[in-house]
Amino acid sequence: MLKMVNSKATYTISLLANVILLLLLNNILRSVIIVNEMNICGKEFEVSSLLNSSELRDLVNEMKDPFGVMMLNAHALDITLNWLCNTAHMDDVHRRTLFFTLDEIAQHGLLRAYPKLHVFRWNAPCLKETFKPGDTTYMSFFLLRTNLIRALLRMKRSFWMIQADTIWRGDLYTADHWSFTHANVLLDQQGHQGSSKSRKRQMNGANFLVIYSPRTLNLIEELFWYQSRFYVTDPDVMKIMCNKKDTYRCQFINHSIISGWEWVYGNQEDTPLLVQMDGETRGGKVETLRKYNMWFLNDDWNCNRSAVSTTNRLMLSAKIPRLFSSSKLKQKILLATGEFLGDLPIFGPFYRIYGGLTSLYLQFF
Repeated sequence: MLKMVNSKATYTISLLANVILLLLLNNILRSVIIVNEMNICGKEFEVSSLLNSSELRDLVNEMKDPFGVMMLNAHALDITLNWLCNTAHMDDVHRRTLFFTLDEIAQHGLLRAYPKLHVFRWNAPCLKETFKPGDTTYMSFFLLRTNLIRALLRMKRSFWMIQADTIWRGDLYTADHWSFTHANVLLDQQGHQGSSKSRKRQMNGANFLVIYSPRTLNLIEELFWYQSRFYVTDPDVMKIMCNKKDTYRCQFINHSIISGWEWVYGNQEDTPLLVQMDGETRGGKVETLRKYNMWFLNDDWNCNRSAVSTTNRLMLSAKIPRLFSSSKLKQKILLATGEFLGDLPIFGPFYRIYGGLTSLYLQFF
């Protein structure tokens, strides 16, 4: 009887090990395929081609440092118009933002609503489709972001990379919290002021400042090297770069300036200047923003200024609704797992720096 029990236990362990091995091999194979497809897509937006664009150079020359750069294709036009409505009452925010569009629909849609915007179009057919986190188009989009950063740094410019899914209560460009810094990059942090220590000082990757210097250019070139060879996001690579404290200087933006979507699910105190409303992995971001009372467009896509004022009041009075969905549940489980691993003795500090290199391979959810 004991021998039979041991035999069944051995079989179960062996079966489980084989399943885990197959899952791991499947994810590694999938990752290799995506990286290969991403690099093929990357030929449509090489840094040398971006630098050879006289139109891009002319637009950049019109901008005052530090300006903002927002990237979008047609699928993000609506949420970008929402951001434009959100910031329309803020002096110079529109004028100091360069919109890097990937198709005519996005370009013309922006200029039709706001004719004086600085809008540049770069045709990249492989980036015209919508994407979901982790797929080829998603990874290629952020490879383009890195190439654009490389190009702008070679033009010796300092700038913000920003995302349209961020709610602004005030003007990020005029805040003086970074005017005295000697950092290469100022990074937005994951979480919010009430997050655990292991969540803080980890790059979120939505809204961050790149400050020109030869050393900053070296940092981004090294970032590109990792991105073009591994299935890994730029925030996870940035953890490694920022760990080289003798080489690169990274500083983190206080949560009072920029917080993540988790702020909504905390006590909603210490209302930040900006809140980046990510965390949805199943699409439907527009409908989600509506439920948060953070959608500012009428049905005809015209700006509803009163909706902006209403959202500001809700944020300041801690009355933003907390939504519950399978997507949010998944995000919370993954965040809790990451916090647990990051808080472990000995292993935790190592995981917080290098965990991103493996986390994307182990997609069991």
